[in-house]
Amino acid sequence: MKNVTMKNFLLQMVFVLSAMVLFTACNDDDDGGEPTPDPTGSLTVSDQNVTENNSIIVSSVTLDQNGWIVVHASNATNDGPQVPDIISEPKMVEAGTSSSVEVMFKESTEIEDGDVVYVMLHTDDGVAGTYEFDGANGLDAPILDASGNIVMTSITLSVEADPTGTLMVESQMISQNTIVVPEIVVDRSGWVVVHASNADGSPVVPDIISEPVQVSAGTNTDVEVTITETADLKDGDMVHVMLHTDNGAAGTYEFDGANGLDNPIFDENGGIVMKMIEIGSPSLMSEAQVVSANMVKISEVKAAVDGWLVVHADNEGTFGEVLGQTFVEAGTTTDVMVDLGTGVAFSGGEKLWPMLHIESPADGEYTFDGTNGEDGPEVFGDAVIMQSFDVEAPTGTITAMNQIVQGTTVKVSEITMNAKGWLVVHASNAAGDGPEVPGIVSTPVQIEAGTSTDVEVMLNSDFVFNADDKIYLMLHTENNIVGEYEFDGANGFDGPITTEAITLEAPKGELTAMSQVVSQNKVMIESIMVDQPSFVVVHRDNGTGEGPVVPGIISEPVALDAGTHEDISISFKDGEDLVDGEKLWVMLHNDNGVVGTYEFDGSSGLDGPITTSAGAIVMSAINIEAPSITATDKAVTNATVVVDEVKAAVDGWLVIHEDDGTGNFGAVIGQTFVKAGTTANVEVDVTGATINSGDKLFPMLHIESPADGTYGFPDNGDGPEVFNEAVIVVEFTVL
Repeated sequence: MKNVTMKNFLLQMVFVLSAMVLFTACNDDDDGGEPTPDPTGSLTVSDQNVTENNSIIVSSVTLDQNGWIVVHASNATNDGPQVPDIISEPKMVEAGTSSSVEVMFKESTEIEDGDVVYVMLHTDDGVAGTYEFDGANGLDAPILDASGNIVMTSITLSVEADPTGTLMVESQMISQNTIVVPEIVVDRSGWVVVHASNADGSPVVPDIISEPVQVSAGTNTDVEVTITETADLKDGDMVHVMLHTDNGAAGTYEFDGANGLDNPIFDENGGIVMKMIEIGSPSLMSEAQVVSANMVKISEVKAAVDGWLVVHADNEGTFGEVLGQTFVEAGTTTDVMVDLGTGVAFSGGEKLWPMLHIESPADGEYTFDGTNGEDGPEVFGDAVIMQSFDVEAPTGTITAMNQIVQGTTVKVSEITMNAKGWLVVHASNAAGDGPEVPGIVSTPVQIEAGTSTDVEVMLNSDFVFNADDKIYLMLHTENNIVGEYEFDGANGFDGPITTEAITLEAPKGELTAMSQVVSQNKVMIESIMVDQPSFVVVHRDNGTGEGPVVPGIISEPVALDAGTHEDISISFKDGEDLVDGEKLWVMLHNDNGVVGTYEFDGSSGLDGPITTSAGAIVMSAINIEAPSITATDKAVTNATVVVDEVKAAVDGWLVIHEDDGTGNFGAVIGQTFVKAGTTANVEVDVTGATINSGDKLFPMLHIESPADGTYGFPDNGDGPEVFNEAVIVVEFTVL
């Protein structure tokens, strides 16, 4: 500010004299009363920047009556104001004290950096509300202080370049009603705010719907602007993110569209620096469903930030206690599974409430307790992001046929379940009209949701059952401790869903076995038909000829699959010697213990004999004979040995051995093929052999194996026939 010079003072006197003339004229018309006191006033104004509104701000004005604030330019010699012209719009100020009075420069006024101007107080003593001072008419003259000086202050103006700024922001899903602006660049401190959008896409001004966020000169990243006017906020709303200056009281957002403070920042083309974006709401999508193994599925989660999907129990139609939660990343996630934990079971008809929470602080732990301010619910507008869905009842079906139990295995053709569960077997109750519960007689089998085929469930090894017994296949839920069957009829866990009764059938079978000559200590069974896996075994006769010795067997048990079998070979156990001509009993047994292991002992109930519908054991008595050779002493004629009779169980070879010199058979001197059965006068060519009267020859029976029509022993099969441990060989003397 500059002091007023003598020239200024003389100018002031001109003003005063003009004012006095006017005052005297007015007094001439008075009726002799007391003269009107001169107006008084004071002002406080400092050197300053010209505002963006092309104005200055007068800090304080005090007047004892209404008056004017105006701005005069410096005169040509820069030592006082240029009068009477003014370079501002006259600003009316009411009597009293006014603060932060904005005085606008005229549009034609050009202010340069460093200009000195004079802020002056004038009366309003002409037409009230009309500034009429022209330096001569005596109207609206400058106000004088007590010393007779004009009340004015000179100030130096600074003219800054227009504020500049840019912002980068895109349409986005928002969290906690907060828009994130990735980047803001401003050349000076300013504000970023959010304006609502008009129907035509223009911003609603001057009102804002967000908190004003101050940004510092330079580059600001990830600026968060929270919307505060949330009552009518909707998913898909268009809003305008806008930059404003901070040219009023620093740190106070003052834009009202009229006061010239904190105006929008403009770009080089004269457009407001702003971006219209669409804001989206986080959301959840779920459907009515069954709770499967304590798990529920939320079809879709749209999260603006990392957070938690929390499932609440129902509490009289609104959300209640938390049952489970899982972490979800920002973005869209489908088919999110939430474990509801142990201690809960759902039978259908309940309601569950999934709710979205934010992850704050980012510690990977859900710690929301309603009071600690951590991991709070996500909101959009005034609404928490949550919904509810109905819990459906677990359901299932069982398809199973009446069947013969093999081992301890019950077979179920098909099971359908809408949730993971259990398949178990209950015995029939004492009355025979339903299952005995809660006890089960099987190992529980876990069943996945969906359709399962050919399911096997194992009966307990101590469960004794008989033909025509009824058992109950039952589906149970899977809840509480997953993987552990917990139904006890009282705890509410793993409860029944549905049951299907089936009848256990007697095993069935038929066999055809004939008396026979045995080969290699084996008996051959012509045919066997069984409806289930079974065993065929051989029992020795009990000595009466009327039945077998049981439970002992003398054969190795032969396992049979269900179906028809032919030419079944049965071997005998080591140490079980056969007796030529003895009666044996071929018998069919069920395989209802450990499948593939013969366990019949006559008392355990396992692998018992198969019976007919009349209750008779399916068995056949056969007489066995040993293979044999009959050879009498005779001459060898035309290099041909004739053996009286050969009884063979299978096709084979009659082989003639010479004496080895010790009375035992030695080298082979001839052989011939013999068919299974009894053959008389079997001729064997021994051409090339030297045979004399009195020599011993040894006819020996060999089997044809492999069946290639060529005697290959010892290099290619065709080994000797045996009965027990004895080779089938005889001797005779050549006559």
